[in-house]
Amino acid sequence: MRLPQLFLAAAVIVHSTATVQAAPKTPRHRAMDPYVAELNRQCPTRDLQDLSAGDLERIMEGFEDRLTLAQRHRIQDAVGYRCARIEAGLTCGNVASLDAFRRLGLLRSFVTEACAAGWTCHGFADCAK
Repeated sequence: MRLPQLFLAAAVIVHSTATVQAAPKTPRHRAMDPYVAELNRQCPTRDLQDLSAGDLERIMEGFEDRLTLAQRHRIQDAVGYRCARIEAGLTCGNVASLDAFRRLGLLRSFVTEACAAGWTCHGFADCAK
């Protein structure tokens, strides 16, 4: 390979690597990353990031039942705003709730409750109490 071709190949590799690393996070990642980080801090061996959408929603419902009415309304508004304009299932609601928990300063408390719920996962949606 000649020197100019080598430089061109190196430039293409550097440019494509920089482009991949600079990609903006999606709303899902902005909500899930802090949740997974907190799970890894509080109960890293439980792998609760692998809970099914339904199991995660059940834990969320129990947590939300103990919040103030104003907090529940803010979470419901966030879910409605994010998910009403698209056809969405539990995952959209769960991600919107996690983001609302983070914005309300409740994420750490929610993860504490999730860790105490007794679930352990061995793979995606392969979880048991």
